[in-house]
Amino acid sequence: MTISLKIYDKLSDAKNEWERIVPENHHLICCDLMAIEGSNAPDMKFHYVSIYKDNVLSGVMYLQHLTFSQKHFNRNLIQNKILKFASPILNQMKAHLLICGNMFRVNFQGFYFKDKNDRIDIFDCLNIYRKQVKQEVNYCGILVKDCNREFEPTKISCFQFSPFHQDLTMEMAIQPTWHTFDEYVAALSKKYRQRAIKIRKSNAAIERKYLSLEDIKFFQNDIHKLYMNVVNKQSLALGILGSDYFIQMKEQLKDNFEVVAFMKDGQLLAFSGHIYYPAKKAMELHYIGFDYTENPIYNLYFNIIFDGIETAITKGYVNLEMGRTAREAKASAGAKAVENFNYIWVKAGLPRLAVSFLSSKFQDKMGDEWQNRNPFKEIVPATSQITEHS
Repeated sequence: MTISLKIYDKLSDAKNEWERIVPENHHLICCDLMAIEGSNAPDMKFHYVSIYKDNVLSGVMYLQHLTFSQKHFNRNLIQNKILKFASPILNQMKAHLLICGNMFRVNFQGFYFKDKNDRIDIFDCLNIYRKQVKQEVNYCGILVKDCNREFEPTKISCFQFSPFHQDLTMEMAIQPTWHTFDEYVAALSKKYRQRAIKIRKSNAAIERKYLSLEDIKFFQNDIHKLYMNVVNKQSLALGILGSDYFIQMKEQLKDNFEVVAFMKDGQLLAFSGHIYYPAKKAMELHYIGFDYTENPIYNLYFNIIFDGIETAITKGYVNLEMGRTAREAKASAGAKAVENFNYIWVKAGLPRLAVSFLSSKFQDKMGDEWQNRNPFKEIVPATSQITEHS
């Protein structure tokens, strides 16, 4: 068996070929990828690869090439005496990372094979790709992100990939007994119910508005500034959105994407992105931004979360995906952690030590107090993960 690859840098160049094998409406040929490609994300390139086995098209893989530098992690993450002397090196650091999947989305597997038994080929394909482009770019790490199913460790060890267990996403099951937000609040224990009522009242002076495409264009700079407020608070930001990302998403996804604005006297104080999956009765709370100076007054962050819950309930959805960050806040609202199936290869030496150190620091920063949160009177079971085609 011989594996060969055809590499494209634009989805439009690969689309006709991909449509021969990828199911209709699959996320790897949908408008989401066009929105990401067109948003000019800094430090990110995109590649679309067709996979051939003995000259027969057997699968595809979607790759993101991230040039990782000091701006992608919070400097406070490495403030200790040992690393103080490494600061000049870290300031100049540029590492090339290859992601099979989508850094900007959740549950977005980056490969598809016509024969499901060929899924294990993904690791061989990535190694072939790495060697094929080595003269142009020398990758120090490869991440296979958001796999729909778990691979047996014995089947991947020969490829020098290993499971990466630190990637959790927070999901919330919308209970069938909740027809209104008030019914959700009534399901909370006394402590959390009083807290929710207080938070919602603090938001009374804020105007909530769905932004049209023209509105998003008008507030483009404000939206990006508020988004970057959140990014700059994160320990690690693997992938930063381009300034016109939300415009591209609205243009491509239309009614299945909304930007919710939270405004006071015509000023944008916060926003939240919503992605809708009507066929699955699911919704994703997709990127947010807010003014940290106004947050203590209006509880903007928690009201963004509650607004997402209310929207999911109103639309009759059963699952709300809340993303990876701020686990304690989301657990306090009723979300449960779901582990994603990720696999990683890191070049031996300094890159492997750096990944190990940053991963450890990131976990320390996240803490584990969120695991003890259960805001409901009775335990509400976690929903199953939103899945795409394999």
